[in-house]
Amino acid sequence: MNENFLDMAEVTYLTPENSRFYLTKNGFPALEAVLPKFGDDLEEEDKTPIKQDLGRVYFHRCFPFESPDEYISVLNGDGREYAMIRNLADLPEEAQTIIKTELDRKYFCPIIEKINSLKEKLDYSFWEVKTNLGDMNFSMHDTYRNIARVGNGMLILTDVDGNRFRIEDVSKLDRKSFKKIELYL
Repeated sequence: MNENFLDMAEVTYLTPENSRFYLTKNGFPALEAVLPKFGDDLEEEDKTPIKQDLGRVYFHRCFPFESPDEYISVLNGDGREYAMIRNLADLPEEAQTIIKTELDRKYFCPIIEKINSLKEKLDYSFWEVKTNLGDMNFSMHDTYRNIARVGNGMLILTDVDGNRFRIEDVSKLDRKSFKKIELYL
């Protein structure tokens, strides 16, 4: 066995020529594609591409902040990857709409524009904020661990329910808002 990692990690890219995205009757994204048969890891796989309807699919951004429209993994319900989309712009407009709608739902992340109130009690912090979607309230447990620096001043805050909130650039917050969050930075 003389394979290196790159030989083992084959990536199939979806293009307009080998794939068609559509919505199921219930409105979920689905895929019809020409791909090798998707089998069990333990069985010897036939790598001959065949046209198949894979049904409902899920999407995962490999670089959600740096390149949100590039390198999007297309997965089955168990989280196994069928293929990759190199760039959304390479696909037809209908496919782009289906994929972007699902990604917007999955990566829903209101942008915090102002922190109106921030209080801490018993290892919980209670936030009242103004976002691009209006006023919102949320709480965080172990606040220090639930604020992630993404780069270029961007912060991602995750509340107790797993919801995410984004601060585009912490240095551009108004003075009062910055003072409230400064302790956690």
